Amino acid sequence: MSDRLSAREEKAVAYAQAHLAAIAFIEGHLFEPLDLARVARAAGYSASEFSRRFTQMQGESVMAYVRGRRLETAAARILADPEARLIDLAIECGFTSQAAFTRAFTRAFGEAPGRLRRGADESPPQRRRRPGPGASAPALDERIEQSPELVLVGMARRFSPANYGELGGLWERLVALRQAAGGSRRDESFAVFFDREPGGTFEYFAAWRAWSEEVPAPLERVVLPAGRYLVVRHRLREGPLLPQLTAGQEAMDPVRRRLGAAWEFERYPANFGVVCRWVDRYLPLDEAVRRVPTRLTPSTAGRRRGRS
Repeated sequence: MSDRLSAREEKAVAYAQAHLAAIAFIEGHLFEPLDLARVARAAGYSASEFSRRFTQMQGESVMAYVRGRRLETAAARILADPEARLIDLAIECGFTSQAAFTRAFTRAFGEAPGRLRRGADESPPQRRRRPGPGASAPALDERIEQSPELVLVGMARRFSPANYGELGGLWERLVALRQAAGGSRRDESFAVFFDREPGGTFEYFAAWRAWSEEVPAPLERVVLPAGRYLVVRHRLREGPLLPQLTAGQEAMDPVRRRLGAAWEFERYPANFGVVCRWVDRYLPLDEAVRRVPTRLTPSTAGRRRGRS
């Protein structure tokens, strides 16, 4: 199979990048006046085409997403600041009254803001979303696997909704380095998530299996420990990948909370999205494996080789 993207793949990647850029634009202007036309202009699409594509990709309309993000931010504020006044949060979120804010908040989270404030949970609740057109629950299969040590080489960056649009650029830089070393963009690849925070913030490591002992800058090496993992295979259906992957991540939230894992990783098979339409998500089970994996930059890797 050619290492070049097909015209269909290039079009899908271009819109996925525009979609993530729109998410970042919304995040950066969340409490400003926003409407479909303004967000569509930021993404470089007409309002009608962008509305259709956004709903297909995100599983909800543009303005439903904006309202949802405002409510999620308000929920985090309620938990972080016991003195935050609901009427102030209501106005910031664009509601005309505290009563309207409370109704929307309760629909979104299943509990009123006052009850959330009195509760013992310090993590913001998960927002309920209406299924998008033709949406169905992710097809997830669980198994327990004894995994050997896995050595990866890649690049890391911290992401939040404000810079999701730069995620594709991270992978493209990594692809160029991988191709320079004789590899292919269609090789098996990995994503490691460290330090997840409420609101969609995480440290992200995009990687391939290590192909040499050297760790050329700007790459770093991560050693994933051997041990028992809960592996959740997400079987993807025909259609856009991004909304399915997002739904799969959200479906994993209860599992993450149950296991209390500080990190996890995903394995994407060779020819992912073209021939193979599944992804495996690994969550550590053994206490020794739950520790955050060793991360080696080129300088620390060199020092370790020098001591050996």
